[in-house]
Amino acid sequence: MTAELGRWLASGWLPPGAPPVAARVLAVVATGIAVKLMDDVLDQQEDAVTGQPNVAVPLGGAAVAYALAAFALAAALSPRDALSLFWASYAWGMAHGAGQRLPLGLRAWQETALAVALAVLTAGVPDALAALALIGAVQMLDDWVDLRREGVGSPGALGAAGGGGPGRRPAAVRPGLPGSPGVGAAAGPRRNWAVRLGPGEALLTALALGWLAATWDPVRAAATGAVALAAGLLGRRGGPGRAGPDAPGAAPGGVAEPPPQGAAAPVADPSAPGHRPEG
Repeated sequence: MTAELGRWLASGWLPPGAPPVAARVLAVVATGIAVKLMDDVLDQQEDAVTGQPNVAVPLGGAAVAYALAAFALAAALSPRDALSLFWASYAWGMAHGAGQRLPLGLRAWQETALAVALAVLTAGVPDALAALALIGAVQMLDDWVDLRREGVGSPGALGAAGGGGPGRRPAAVRPGLPGSPGVGAAAGPRRNWAVRLGPGEALLTALALGWLAATWDPVRAAATGAVALAAGLLGRRGGPGRAGPDAPGAAPGGVAEPPPQGAAAPVADPSAPGHRPEG
């Protein structure tokens, strides 16, 4: 009985063994696409306020269908990679607002614990911890880059955090920006690990987590890092304070227009769950 429990904790309910490397890489890419799309669907209102590019806006309701299709493809190619990265991204997406009550009636920390438990049940303790370390490394490194690039107090600061995941950020919650209309001035710093831990501490933690993840599974770590880098570059293509070409309130050229004088500023929906289903 003890030996059976040990084997189950080590590998989860999925069968041991891994698909070919090419299939695993494609699974990581597809998982990143799914997480990115779901993240943007949840963040449409906030992105309209903060002027961040959002791929779900031009896709409309089809974004959810494409996200499901991408995740189904990932699970077919490599179930262990797809599920462990998805649940790790979900868990990190709840990490900042632990006390927030979400639509299911659970608090964020409870959904985080549930996501971690499902990752362990699916892939086993080592794989689940490695996936959590990998997504955490991507998230913290992304937050560190955002802080270095834009600063906490500047317009557009922290705009791409969340993440991440694979994706933005497979994984985490994308913060409100200091000084943004309808967004609390402290929301951004509270949701950026480089601010909460300190820039140096966040960078060292990211490197340590990344090293642990790469030691356990170099293929998954390399593929996830490449996907996160590509997503970050695409997400920042407009630069600070710019909106995507189809974002609501964007002027020709993509610069977000301020609301008309006397008009109420748009407010991000505080009840929307911050899944970054961010890397």
